[in-house]
Amino acid sequence: MPVNIKPGEMEKEFISRCIGIETEYGKSQEQATAICYSIWEGKETMKSTTDKVIAKINRINLLDPNPCQEGWIAYGTKIKNGREVPNCIPKD
Repeated sequence: MPVNIKPGEMEKEFISRCIGIETEYGKSQEQATAICYSIWEGKETMKSTTDKVIAKINRINLLDPNPCQEGWIAYGTKIKNGREVPNCIPKD
């Protein structure tokens, strides 16, 4: 089970704590180190991905707050004919 990063935890603190936990689970020092750095780097990737999704949603909302026909609302996006378009669903 992956070790969770605590809010505000710095890289050095996390890696040290994580390696200790992973070695207790029976992993070698090298395995534990690789696992912990992968978790830490994944956090940065996830944050970057989340920021991109939020920016895309904000851009769509700024361009047209409701790009769907009357009686329908936008609920995320979908791929249609190779393009990303609003996913329109009935209001009811």
